[in-house]
Amino acid sequence: MKKIFGILLILIIAALIFALLYFKGFGGFGKNSGDGKKNDTSTSDSVTKDEPTTEAAKNEKAAEITVSGHDYLFNNEKISLDELAAEISKLDKDTEIIITSDDTAAKNTVDELTDKLDELGYKNYKKVEK
Repeated sequence: MKKIFGILLILIIAALIFALLYFKGFGGFGKNSGDGKKNDTSTSDSVTKDEPTTEAAKNEKAAEITVSGHDYLFNNEKISLDELAAEISKLDKDTEIIITSDDTAAKNTVDELTDKLDELGYKNYKKVEK
């Protein structure tokens, strides 16, 4: 009797695992889990690529510089202050420059950047902290 009960228990567990995986009953695994069906309550349909997502994106004449530690990030690249100055020099003097600094940003690094912007004649910048 114990033998039959053990075999039956193993069969039931195996059937449950199969059903969960095959019929997508557990966390998106199984058949048809990646077929791209949309959920009717999804909010992704309301967001279009034309909508600006940041303040910098709203203003077409904006450049964003991130200061992290002693590093400058511009266009998703780590860049030196001299290289950054060369890139910024290509921009119009009316361009809004947004300086974003994180918790690790060194104050003197941000100050060096603002001094360089003043030297280059860019007065339209603002500092934003994350």
